[in-house]
Amino acid sequence: MLSAPQISEQPVAGDDRFRAVDASSLAYVQVDRAGLIQDWNPAAERLFGWPRDEVIGRSLADTIVPPSLRSGHNAGFARRVAIGDGPDMGHRFEVPAVHRDGTELNITMNLDSLGPSGFAAFISDQTEWHQARQDLQRSNQLISAILQHTTAVISAKDLDGRYLFVNGEYERVFHVSAADMVGRGEDDVMPAAIAAGSRAHDVEVTGTGNARTVLEQLPFGDEIREYIVTRVPLADPDGSVYGVCTIAIDDTERRRTEAALAAGEERFRNTVNNAPGMLYQFRIDAEGSRFTFVSDACRDIYGVEPDEVTAAAGEIVDRIAEEERESYLASVRHSAETLEPWDWRGTIIRRDGGRRVLHGMARPHREPGGATVWDGILLDRTVGGPL
Repeated sequence: MLSAPQISEQPVAGDDRFRAVDASSLAYVQVDRAGLIQDWNPAAERLFGWPRDEVIGRSLADTIVPPSLRSGHNAGFARRVAIGDGPDMGHRFEVPAVHRDGTELNITMNLDSLGPSGFAAFISDQTEWHQARQDLQRSNQLISAILQHTTAVISAKDLDGRYLFVNGEYERVFHVSAADMVGRGEDDVMPAAIAAGSRAHDVEVTGTGNARTVLEQLPFGDEIREYIVTRVPLADPDGSVYGVCTIAIDDTERRRTEAALAAGEERFRNTVNNAPGMLYQFRIDAEGSRFTFVSDACRDIYGVEPDEVTAAAGEIVDRIAEEERESYLASVRHSAETLEPWDWRGTIIRRDGGRRVLHGMARPHREPGGATVWDGILLDRTVGGPL
């Protein structure tokens, strides 16, 4: 006895239309007018994680719509059934969705009416694209925040020297509007000679395709300010240069500070080296004893160079006359133990054999690590010598 033929829920194999739907990389979903799923192709299985045999007859809202949006979806679907075809039929729109495991998705669908049979939609996954767009937006916002709030003056110009962009600091420094600067040149905000020099640097960078950093001076009222200016060529993806980006950092105050410090150091050196006697700093710690500084007067007193003394303390200590050496060592030990001022008079023998009578004075102090440091002076008291 022949069995009754079984009705398959799958489209017949010979139906090219349904074979195309199953082969499509787009998810295909069909629902009836009650919102129950009637068809679900393999791409839909991959996208949403639900096998076809588990979703047929299941509510679409309970399957792919995020829980927080289901009530809104159901209300909208009811209106769709009531009004029939609308202006958005066949149009592409983006909506949130959810995977079977709870992962949130962003999908794009094209919705079409099937009349009394319900509705059908081809769906594509836009989650990665949506995330990439959000990442790009965040990146653009970050770059914009940096450009607008940095203290560097930043601009971009085309190959003709016309501005494509200026940042907030450029606006503040030159008292212009960014919108007004687009399409204009540097000669609209700078003296002709300055603009010409800047233009020459731009041409060099765009011509060679290499970045370059130079020091440039810009007049502001009655003063000249110095900027460290870096120019970078702007290129399209194919490598063709279409402009130049300029980043200028005001270096005026730093350079003035360096100049002031250099002048102060020069005055200090002159004062120390012109003082009567040899100024010095002597140190005793776990590593031994040494001079960390001696003034140029050591040449007149000992006949040796300052760097020879700081390299080897023996250049001075070993020149103490033998009969005076014990009193010298005792005076240093006493000062180190009591931290009382060091005061010593004695004779030294110069490198050339000459003898000098010296008077040394210093104030010691103890450092946290235990080192003892003396800051002092040695005066030449040789009869007939310097006072």
